[in-house]
Amino acid sequence: MKHLIFSVTALVMLAFAAGCSKQKSDNRLKVACGIPPVSGIVEFIGGDRVNTICVLPQGRTPHDFTPRNDTIRETSGAAIFFTTGMPFENKIAGFLKNRAAVCDVSRDINRIAFHDGGDHDHRHHDGCTHDDHDPHVWLSPENAIIIAGNIKKDLTEHDPEGKEYYQKNFDLFKEKMILLNRDISQKLSPFAGQTFFVYHPAFGYFAHAYKLKQRAIELNGREASPAQLAAIIREAKLAGVSTVFVQEQFNPRSAEALARQINGRVASLDPLAKDLPGNLRKTADAIYDGFTSKKE
Repeated sequence: MKHLIFSVTALVMLAFAAGCSKQKSDNRLKVACGIPPVSGIVEFIGGDRVNTICVLPQGRTPHDFTPRNDTIRETSGAAIFFTTGMPFENKIAGFLKNRAAVCDVSRDINRIAFHDGGDHDHRHHDGCTHDDHDPHVWLSPENAIIIAGNIKKDLTEHDPEGKEYYQKNFDLFKEKMILLNRDISQKLSPFAGQTFFVYHPAFGYFAHAYKLKQRAIELNGREASPAQLAAIIREAKLAGVSTVFVQEQFNPRSAEALARQINGRVASLDPLAKDLPGNLRKTADAIYDGFTSKKE
């Protein structure tokens, strides 16, 4: 019996030691991220000096996601937790308090109001922890550069030996985003002031960056009522809209209903794709296709 107790105790101690030393086990800095787009930027800047864990699973929306205890435990041993301030990220940040540095990558970003494009701002949205501000801060090239800069600073503080490496990767990322911003601006500039229709109003920063307007079906975290949907249908018809965009994380029913009413189609957008540069280009291409297929 004593041998059994010793064995179990030894296994527990070994498991604890392994968890505490994970960030050094393969000579990489272990970091955790709340959402895939941030994880993608961290991997770009950190390269082979960083071991990255992303908490939010593919296909889930952060607005109603509650991490399980085992998911939170996976972040133990991380030196840094990169967050944008989503509620589920705040829960993890509380768990990691005094165990890891909690770094808000969205610091220094000028936030815009969370708005559906109709008559009301999105107040008290489940996914927004910054008053009435839109939490989807990563969805513009300029903001992505700010986020990458913050990540570079935080990684350098924890791994000073990698300073030049992180700076080089940041410079590459910044150049990539500047060129991407130029390309998207040229592509979408003919449509300045026009409105694209989405299910969930996640693209406020993208719209703001390119002088567009987004109109959302989902209002204040709830699907539009029949009266609200009828008003949106009237707007869409008046604007000659032929495409309604729905995020992969949401039920497309309302978007499909709107598309049927305007004899249009539903197209997919993903605000949470890990490859942020590629996803911003894909978003621009999709919105461009939506505008160019407008009804006369």
